[in-house]
Formats: sequence, C-alpha cells, structure tokens
Amino acid sequence: MEKIDRRNALGILARWSAGSFIPFSWLLEGCTDNSNPSLFNEEYQLLLADIVEIILPETAASPGAKEANVHHFIALIAEDCYGIARKDRILVGLNQLLGDGFLDYSSEKKYEVIEQLDVEATAATHKIPHYFKDLKSLTQWGYFSSKPGIMEGLRYNPIPGYYKGCVPYNGEIAWY
Repeated sequence: MEKIDRRNALGILARWSAGSFIPFSWLLEGCTDNSNPSLFNEEYQLLLADIVEIILPETAASPGAKEANVHHFIALIAEDCYGIARKDRILVGLNQLLGDGFLDYSSEKKYEVIEQLDVEATAATHKIPHYFKDLKSLTQWGYFSSKPGIMEGLRYNPIPGYYKGCVPYNGEIAWY
C-alpha cells in the first residue's frame, strides 16, 4: 500500500480540482447534432429514390429499393464514407440528371435514361469510374442488407433453427 504524504495528497487534490473545471456539456458534445446540413438535400433524395426504384423495382414477391429506403443509405454512405473526389463525381452526375429534368420525365423516359447510364458505366474505359457504377453497387448493397431486402427479397431462413441431418436435395437454390 502506498504511503500518502503531503506531496501525494496535493497531487490527488490537484487532479480532482482540475476535473471539476471540465464542463460536462463538453463530454456530451458528441450527442448533439451540430453537423453541417447534408449535401444530399430533399431534391437529391427524390432523384435517388427514383433511380433506386428503377434499379431494383417493386415486384409481387418483394418490395422495391425505394421502400427499403436505399436512397437514404446511399446518401449516408456517400457523404460519410466516400472521399471528396468520389462524392463529387456522384454529385456532378446527379446534378446533370437534375439539370436535364429527370424528375419531370415519364416512367418510360426515366427507365431509358437509367438504362443508357448503365450501358455507359459498363462500357466506360476511362481511368475514372462512372458515377452510376457507385449508385448501382450502393443500391444493391443497401437493398440486400436492409430488412425488406433480406426477409422478402432473398430466401430468408432464420438462424438458429433446428438441425436436420438428412434433407433430400430437390434442386432449388438457396438465394435468388
């Protein structure tokens, strides 16, 4: 056991005193939302919602990417995880679509534009990848990691289940 003398007592008192000068609001600063407004504003969200619904539409068997809120996922990942150059490339592409009046197009015209973007992105031989590749891969990632995507889009098999050692194979696939 350590002997407490005057020097140790003053050191302990100094540390406790210094701790009392730290404002507790500073400790809770991470809990407040002082962040800048999102780059992906409401207009971008509407545009992304249309794009993701064209990439993964709603069917009779499963909900679409829009219902799974994939457009919010894309904005979150692009804003928080992507570097400036990649984020800017996506924003420039979205601005081009907005400038062309994509939101006012008919459903058929929107589908044609997205189909053309997919062709351009797949055939791109540039050193800089096409922004639509990012949007498409983020749509797939967001959808198949969302609850509607997993439970209704894929063949959901909850784990843990019971073990059945001998099950006849009937040729059906586990995932769609």
